[in-house]
Amino acid sequence: MGFFNMSCLILLSLVFSVLSFKGNCDDSQFTLKFFKAPHPFSHLNSAKFVFQVLGAANVTCSDCSITCKLDDGSASDCGGRKILYSGLQDGNHSFGVCVNGSQGAACTSYNWTVGGGGFRCSSVNDCNLLVYGAGQVVPSSLTVVEPNLKYLLLVSISSASRYGRLVLVMDTNFCTDAAGNPFARSQNSSFYVHYDQRNVFVDLRAHVPEKLLQLRSETRTIQATNNYNNLKVYLYFSAPILNSSTEILSSLSISKGTLLPITGENHGNRRFGFMVANISNIAIITISFDANSTISRQGTLVSPVAPVTFLYDSQRTAVRLSTTCRMRTREHNIPISIKFMKPVFGFNSSLISISGGRLQSFHEISRSIYAAAIQADDDVVSVSVPENVTGDVAGNKNLASNVLRVRHYTIPVISSVISIFVTAIFLLTCFTAGLLTMSTASLQSVGAFSRPSSSLSSDPTRILFRSACHIQIFALSRWLPVTLPVEYYEFARSMEWSIPYFSLPWETGHVQPVMMGSSPTGTSNSFLSRTYDRVISRSFQPNKIAAAVYGSPLTPVEYRSFFESQSIIPEAEYISDGLHSNGWRNFDRSMFWLAVIGGSLILLHAFLFFILKYKKRDSEKQGSYGALIFPRFEIFLVIVALPCICQAAAALIAGGTPSGVVVGILLLGVVAFLLLSLFLFLSVGITFGKLLQYKEVHREGQQFHWYQELIRVTLGPGKRGQWTWKNEANSVYLTMFGPLFEDLRGPPKYMVSQISGSNLSRQGGPIIASDDETEDAEAPFIQKLFGILRIYYTMLESARRATLGILAGAYLNNNNTSSKTPIIILLCLTSFQLFFLVLKKPFIKKKVQLVEIISLSCEVAMFATCFVLLDKEFSTTIGIFMLTLFLIGFLAQMSAEGYALYEQTKQLDTSENKFFTGLKIASVGFLLYFVPQKLMKSFESTFPVFGLCMDTSTTGLPCDRNSSSSERAWPRQLREMAKASFSKDGSKAPTDPSSSKSKWSGLWGTKRSGSSSLDSSLDYKSKSKSKGLYKDLEAIFASNPRM
Repeated sequence: MGFFNMSCLILLSLVFSVLSFKGNCDDSQFTLKFFKAPHPFSHLNSAKFVFQVLGAANVTCSDCSITCKLDDGSASDCGGRKILYSGLQDGNHSFGVCVNGSQGAACTSYNWTVGGGGFRCSSVNDCNLLVYGAGQVVPSSLTVVEPNLKYLLLVSISSASRYGRLVLVMDTNFCTDAAGNPFARSQNSSFYVHYDQRNVFVDLRAHVPEKLLQLRSETRTIQATNNYNNLKVYLYFSAPILNSSTEILSSLSISKGTLLPITGENHGNRRFGFMVANISNIAIITISFDANSTISRQGTLVSPVAPVTFLYDSQRTAVRLSTTCRMRTREHNIPISIKFMKPVFGFNSSLISISGGRLQSFHEISRSIYAAAIQADDDVVSVSVPENVTGDVAGNKNLASNVLRVRHYTIPVISSVISIFVTAIFLLTCFTAGLLTMSTASLQSVGAFSRPSSSLSSDPTRILFRSACHIQIFALSRWLPVTLPVEYYEFARSMEWSIPYFSLPWETGHVQPVMMGSSPTGTSNSFLSRTYDRVISRSFQPNKIAAAVYGSPLTPVEYRSFFESQSIIPEAEYISDGLHSNGWRNFDRSMFWLAVIGGSLILLHAFLFFILKYKKRDSEKQGSYGALIFPRFEIFLVIVALPCICQAAAALIAGGTPSGVVVGILLLGVVAFLLLSLFLFLSVGITFGKLLQYKEVHREGQQFHWYQELIRVTLGPGKRGQWTWKNEANSVYLTMFGPLFEDLRGPPKYMVSQISGSNLSRQGGPIIASDDETEDAEAPFIQKLFGILRIYYTMLESARRATLGILAGAYLNNNNTSSKTPIIILLCLTSFQLFFLVLKKPFIKKKVQLVEIISLSCEVAMFATCFVLLDKEFSTTIGIFMLTLFLIGFLAQMSAEGYALYEQTKQLDTSENKFFTGLKIASVGFLLYFVPQKLMKSFESTFPVFGLCMDTSTTGLPCDRNSSSSERAWPRQLREMAKASFSKDGSKAPTDPSSSKSKWSGLWGTKRSGSSSLDSSLDYKSKSKSKGLYKDLEAIFASNPRM
């Protein structure tokens, strides 16, 4: 057995020595008298006895036989009346004397103890201190303080006993004093020792009602109250303590409020009470106790105790209803969010008041957030939660909620009709333009045209993509933070294909924002599921939950997490799944379909490009790929995709998830890089003239009527112009990067100084001499400055559409909010672009300028109407007005696109410029994709377009294939002028420029700035320059047959 907690016992003893002893033989006439005997407690291991035997009348017995015996040894004769024993062992000994004489026989004995003398404790079982109880002496600890008087001895308590009592008692007759008096017990010969090795515990208890709740599949204890009188805290100690109530109060700490002592019975310093005061209406109170300064009566410290936390809430619960749809919807099932300011218990679907519809489903997301689906039966559906139908954990009843009114409508017929009409017209136009582009590229790849014109591959494509951008603007406007009329809203919604924005293939039917964690049966599936205020469910088995968790109180953090007051502002994500609320669903819809549609178109482009490249490899006539050259089509796709990418990125950033923010920022970084690349290309390549140069025919001296001046001021001068790649006449890069600049006017370099634009076919009249009449003339500085600004129109348009995508994505999930800021930003940007368009007139062709003005004006009017709707109720009239705005811009663009397709088809017939002939040639170009190379020669005899002369390397001029009257005036006239000026077989080249006066009178005007007469001579160098000028003029007029 182990021993611990040694207790010290000081034993004070008086030791007396007994020096003499007289014994009478029992019932005999003999008397034995000891003259010498050992001390009753002797430290000697020897003993000598001297005695005398007296008979009757105290006469010495002389004839007696005397035997002596020590302890249990054998008897020996001791007639000499003395005997000596040595080598005695420590312990009790007995000396016996027997006398046998004539007077009879008798025996007597003498007892003594051999040892150290005085108090001794040699072992646990041989100790003069007796211990009764769960303890024993420790013999090795015996210490002599004063010899034969004071001793120190330890007593150990058994480790098996935590508390109890020990009785310490002195032994009897273990010593004598100097006079020989034996030790006798007195009142102080016994001592009681009470010991208690148990820990002193304290129970910190708040007299606040407790409830068992199941939180995240764990049953926990909740303490909450709305009664101020319940805010009492008590400390119960397992043993009396020495501290006072004031000292206990100083050891308590409280998170909110103060503690006041409560007077009352303390049960012998084992119970202390305090009252919580000075707290707010809602408070999570934590009280902790510092046990280090508290001491129990037996001197042990008090064990630490866990803090106690409870909720005090005297406020009634507010509730707010909201919906993810707008305040009007076409859906039959209306999702409703029911959000309480605090968690409530006992709320179910029967407590919802519904008018104009019926409850379809009910789900519990958490104890404070519920979701319901209402099926609309009438035009107006009203939903509310009455007051006092449910309560929070503290017992406060709820306040009445707001009344949520949602207008239910059907899709207006006008919206459906216009959307179907627009979609059909646009798709038909795209299909037609695509076929015509494929045919033209096929013809160009086999060298069917001796002088390829940029209008054959660019005009219809540019207008078509501008139409797609125009549709995108109206489609994205439905996500702006403004309540739009139903007619326009549904139309804009049906135009989402232009973004593109569709439901994903794995989304069945119309996907409505659904509740997270909801079950299809409408039963409760919450994080704070069932309350155990009344009875714990029988189906719940506590043995399946760890004992350490079951019923444990909530921590302060958990109280704040579950019960602290939350924001009452409703948000759509409370009834939306995570993908919808954080923008990932919108990102998936936009980027998935953008990848599918864009990738399919790029694959189709690559397929057609490789077909043309394969056929061109085996063809004798080498030509260009036209509009199918890479990456012309991809540049168009990137420009159209900018709003889609910006919208998806902004939606992710607005969602707030870390991964969404990172992906959104990366996407916006890509968009910023693309815009920066566009800016650098326009600045370095065009503004500084490193890559491109814009040449323009400048007409001076031409008279205009007032209406012509009005057109010139509004739509531009309509000058013929041509982009050229620097230091490369017919560079493929012009077509490749054409979407960025080809239909815009740049900083011009004039081709001629003066030209008569009244009648090119008029012959006669003198040539106006000029120092640089066969050289490019620099445009005035103001014209160059305007040209530099005009070229940034593409940059301005792209930045505006990217901004619209960002704003639409940022407000994508804020369906029922209104904000002026994004509307004002878009209105200002669009107005500035319209002002820029009217002031700078960036487009080469007046028809394109007019269509763009009409489209931008409609967009400005649309954004202005949205701004008005922020402060005004929507109506059918406003909706129809906004639809009319879209139709005006759309029909103008489609008209321009149709006319461009018509003109492009006519240009395919280079001989007679007839539409039906061009249509036949286009069909031939389409069939070339499927016709083997061997059969292509048969088409040359059928269609004259294949009989064109391809060798222009000698003269630099196109072959005179047909000079009939049906040929257009400007090529025939330019050709005739070239023959008159450069033919070797005709009249000799004049050495004097005046001799050519009659021949050039139809082209040159009557005056030239800076010169009043012709120069006296022209050399061969002047003729070669004139020949280069002819080529430039021919290229300009060929690429711009009509303005």
